[in-house]
Amino acid sequence: MEKVHVNLNYSKYFSYDILIDHNFVDNELRGIANYNRAHLVVDKNVCELYNSFFVGDIFILNSSEHNKNLNTVYEILNFMKNRKALRNDTLFAVGGGIVGDVAGFAASIYMRGINFIQVPTTLLSMVDSSVGGKTGVNLGDVKNLVGSFYQPKKVLIDTLFLTTLPEDEFKSGLAEVIKYALLFDKDLYEFLISNKTDVVKRREDVIIKIIKRCCELKAKVVEEDETEQGIRKLLNLGHTFGHAIEVDSDHEIKHGIAVAKGIYLEALFAYEKGMIGKNVLDDIEKIFEIYDYDLNYQVRDFTLFINAIGSDKKAMSSGIVLALTSDVGSGIIKSGIDLDSIKKFFEGARWMRPQ
Repeated sequence: MEKVHVNLNYSKYFSYDILIDHNFVDNELRGIANYNRAHLVVDKNVCELYNSFFVGDIFILNSSEHNKNLNTVYEILNFMKNRKALRNDTLFAVGGGIVGDVAGFAASIYMRGINFIQVPTTLLSMVDSSVGGKTGVNLGDVKNLVGSFYQPKKVLIDTLFLTTLPEDEFKSGLAEVIKYALLFDKDLYEFLISNKTDVVKRREDVIIKIIKRCCELKAKVVEEDETEQGIRKLLNLGHTFGHAIEVDSDHEIKHGIAVAKGIYLEALFAYEKGMIGKNVLDDIEKIFEIYDYDLNYQVRDFTLFINAIGSDKKAMSSGIVLALTSDVGSGIIKSGIDLDSIKKFFEGARWMRPQ
């Protein structure tokens, strides 16, 4: 079993371990009685595929961006109340990023905070959303506008769940892996390029290596900047345009796929504005093309799309904030970007890639 420790320097109590292995978490879930009064929020598909893992009364969540809202949080809180959950109880979130975000937010506000354990079941949640303590829900068309920073007590990553993960979900998660490589680790970038066959075949040792490396990178960022005042802003690479793509597509485009498109389009915008060099744009295109991503996006509702960028939770009063790759393995933050310049960029046809 691989282990990554997230060391939050202000308190050992809030520090925690990320455990990574294949086919081990069923014992944790079946042995739920070992935890002090445990409660489970489980993704509907995961519950159907792995029903033998779960016993007793559980909250089943149909994971959809349309259900990632305060109404669902209220339902989970009522579920906890009806089970007479106490402050020293533990809430398990078993599923992808939506389950983790929603259940984590509920855990953070029920009785002002109860114990919370993440059991991510998608590649995206394993390498990114389950680590670092970001929880939250959407408000209207704005993603993750309401939420909290609330660290789990533990993260249990079992790659068994990836054996039944649909291809589009795997590719969505792989985009976040590429994000980490572009921002922090040139060796990971080269590894992904050299080992495409094993990656797409989901070879167990290769996938565990990739997950562990992404968790190490995320842990380091969180340890330095838990509440996103500095370096953690880099993790929003591709997310400003990507979130707008999700909203404009009515969430038909999965988060990671939208982020991949966002990374490219933000890089193209930055290149045209002289913020990054052509070599960076070429490197971004190269890795996404190797893994067969379609980087194009045709905006459906231009007003909705631009408004989504302008109302993005990362925006500041001084303008839009973009996280960018300055070179493979290095990231930079550019702030104070005028929304009109982004609007003009998308009004032109030059950002569309040839078919």
